[in-house]
Amino acid sequence: MPLTIDRETMEKHPLYKEGIEKGKLEAKREDIIKLYKKTGWDFEKIADILELPVNFVKEVLEEEK
Repeated sequence: MPLTIDRETMEKHPLYKEGIEKGKLEAKREDIIKLYKKTGWDFEKIADILELPVNFVKEVLEEEK
């Protein structure tokens, strides 16, 4: 008999939540890098536009260099 897991149970699992958060974080990183490459804006302006902490944006851009 196959094991079935309903959506509600799956969404409550910590690994599922962790995966979702990791995906959101990666998407934010990609947005930061794309904005920087296309506009040349500094990290403060990108942080303001994306409504993210300045330190996070600065860290992402430093890693990209």
